[in-house]
Amino acid sequence: MLVRRLLFFTFTGLALPCLVHAAAPLSPASVPPTPEQVINWINASAHDPVDLPHFDFELVNLDEDADLEIIAKQNASVHIGSFYVLDQKPDRTYSLIAEKRWNVPQLQPERWDYAQEVNHPGLDPYYLDSRIELTGTRLLETVDHTGGTGLSVYEAHLWYLEKGKLVEAWSGLLKQTSSVPGGQLFQTLGSYQIISGEIPQLYYWTTEQELDPDTGIPLPGKTATKLVVYQFDQGVFTPVP
Repeated sequence: MLVRRLLFFTFTGLALPCLVHAAAPLSPASVPPTPEQVINWINASAHDPVDLPHFDFELVNLDEDADLEIIAKQNASVHIGSFYVLDQKPDRTYSLIAEKRWNVPQLQPERWDYAQEVNHPGLDPYYLDSRIELTGTRLLETVDHTGGTGLSVYEAHLWYLEKGKLVEAWSGLLKQTSSVPGGQLFQTLGSYQIISGEIPQLYYWTTEQELDPDTGIPLPGKTATKLVVYQFDQGVFTPVP
């Protein structure tokens, strides 16, 4: 299950809604593909073919057309996996258009965002403006869980589809925990928020701290927080000078 946040951002001349929580229903004439079919479509051109039992996929709508795309993942181990995006062809079969070595923990999560709020019209005077009926680019989030001996990393990737290709707009740490020889334990926690405006901005906070190796509690005087601001420029988020 792809870690996916349904963030709907209305920008001037640009809308960046994330992956919809529930994909549009298939037409009566459409039959959902089987796992075996999806694996065969992936393996026809994948660099890392699916050959393990830990495989999952889902039909979703990633762009403006009516056809559903497929997102899929395989988890080879705790820290190793692959993520795939497939596009529908005219004959209703699918072909692989993107492959990333992202070890995706799950498909279909949600993250509530202030820009996504929809209240009853009797309570919210801006109800009609905040409906999730937006057009433009759909920005998605996928979390990659990597690591190794003494290291665990969760990293967010923001991406979208453009002309049948996956474009990565930004990436940043959400959580990193590492232990070093001598018994020290360090952790970095990160979070971000996208702010709409004439030029969309992404605010990214990280807190670095040393933890007590026995309790996991931050040690006094060993915590520091910093902020980096990015702006959406030519299809990606770049740091503001």
